[in-house]
Amino acid sequence: MIVIAAGIIAQMFISGRIVVNGDAAATAANILTHKNLFQLGFTIYLIEMTSQIAMTVFLYVLLKPASRSISLLALFFGLTGCIIKTLSRLFYIAPLLVLGGVPYLNVFNAEQLQALALLLLNVNDRAAGIALPFFGISTFMNGYLIFQSAFLPRFLGILSMLGGLGWLTFLYPPLGNQLFPYIAALALIGSVSQILWLLIRGVDTEQWIRRAAAST
Repeated sequence: MIVIAAGIIAQMFISGRIVVNGDAAATAANILTHKNLFQLGFTIYLIEMTSQIAMTVFLYVLLKPASRSISLLALFFGLTGCIIKTLSRLFYIAPLLVLGGVPYLNVFNAEQLQALALLLLNVNDRAAGIALPFFGISTFMNGYLIFQSAFLPRFLGILSMLGGLGWLTFLYPPLGNQLFPYIAALALIGSVSQILWLLIRGVDTEQWIRRAAAST
């Protein structure tokens, strides 16, 4: 839940409020006017990725009894996506340095610095997008493990696999961007369903122990 909430808050209510597409001057003015809010966005992004890493490791531990090798691959792709997306956020916070008035940037005029700040924000978005196919592979694999695990319901696995296939469309970013609202909605349904099931019903403990014993 933290991952979902943090992503929505940082992307829609902070970054979406400050960044004006195609208008470097307005974006720069918003960053400087709402500097604390912009920095809060960076903090929330870090909370999002910390929670994502924890969730990735949790799913590895949970699903390892279903298949040690596949769960390890899912962990690898999931953590790779987390690393890429976390590093991309350096480009999010970098405009504060560019627009901060440090003396060594006086060789650039105001318009150039504003353009550079907007460029860095665009790189942040593109770099974060690179992580999505890695998340897609991880999500699909986890969905497959859930589907054949016997200790979680199969419909959760189906939703997860469909969500993973959706994120894989970002292997071709124009297609992924065009389908993003539908992909995000499907992924949200799958994630919320999985979280609620684990919180309310949990796993079939007897089946989990049996699979864990068989895999050792």
